[in-house]
Amino acid sequence: MNKPITIKEIARDLGVSFSTVSKSLNDSSEISEKTKKKVKEYAALRGYTPNQIALSLKNSATYTIGVIIPDIQNSFFASVLKNIEIHAKSYGYRIVTFFTNETLKEEEESLKILSKGLVDGLIVCPSDETFKKKKFDHFNAIKNMNTPVLIFDRVDDNLEFDSVSVDDYKSIISALDYLYEKGARDIVLASAIPDVSVGKKRKEAFEKFITDNPEVNGTILEADDNTVLKSMLYEALDTKKVDAVLGVDIESTSLANAVVSMLGKTYKEEISLIGYVNKQFNRLIHPRVSYINQYPEKIGQIAVDMIVDKIKIGNSKLLNKEVIETTLAIKDTSR
Repeated sequence: MNKPITIKEIARDLGVSFSTVSKSLNDSSEISEKTKKKVKEYAALRGYTPNQIALSLKNSATYTIGVIIPDIQNSFFASVLKNIEIHAKSYGYRIVTFFTNETLKEEEESLKILSKGLVDGLIVCPSDETFKKKKFDHFNAIKNMNTPVLIFDRVDDNLEFDSVSVDDYKSIISALDYLYEKGARDIVLASAIPDVSVGKKRKEAFEKFITDNPEVNGTILEADDNTVLKSMLYEALDTKKVDAVLGVDIESTSLANAVVSMLGKTYKEEISLIGYVNKQFNRLIHPRVSYINQYPEKIGQIAVDMIVDKIKIGNSKLLNKEVIETTLAIKDTSR
């Protein structure tokens, strides 16, 4: 009896890559209809039949990627997760997802469960509490295991794994340059994530900008309690001269927008606001908030590409760190 043809053999015969064949057979939108048709017709001609169970037994693979997310209610993480799932399917993988609710204990338990051979690779965004307590032992414990790990968004020097993130420092500098060019000289930085790596990096960029531009009055307001941060914003915008607010996360941006409305201030004429938003919701409201676009869909796609590559070639110690450029989307809350 003839041995069934494999994806690798189909790729070789057609002169295309392994991923092109895999995505074509999984009907990925990333592959042209012409290529998908050619691959599927050849696979059918050669009698190719996918058999995940047999492949799993043969390769000791699960064809499953574990994903650990800190907060599913955060639209950024939800969008990244959605695109991880869509892109993983194009490779023939499924995902299993754990939510930590920003707690260290849930993160430790999730990593412990998923690193016991239940998945072929892990895509993780660390929790807020992990950074607050500066505890990374649970990540260090899986370094010597065979399960590849990729960190997204909240990268840190203590996490020596492959990673994909945005250029947080440059993002803030670009937003501040824009506000400065439009005349802002009394700028408030608001943060609801003071302990998280991205919050610290964005704050660092703000401090550097203020140092380099002594004519700008910079105020930093940060608290991980939204009620406290809202009160701080209200007092600052009510009693001080403030012509711009820069939110470093979705929560602080939303709070600043609410405070501006409560005080009856007029955007563009009196004050400007740039921050981070739920892009889907932002399209539906007025005024639409000007924001820094982090491209979560791209983060999800690149994360899957990177973890699948690591699974295929083996868990190499050579680290790959992808950094995505952000863009400013100027809407109704800034000049």
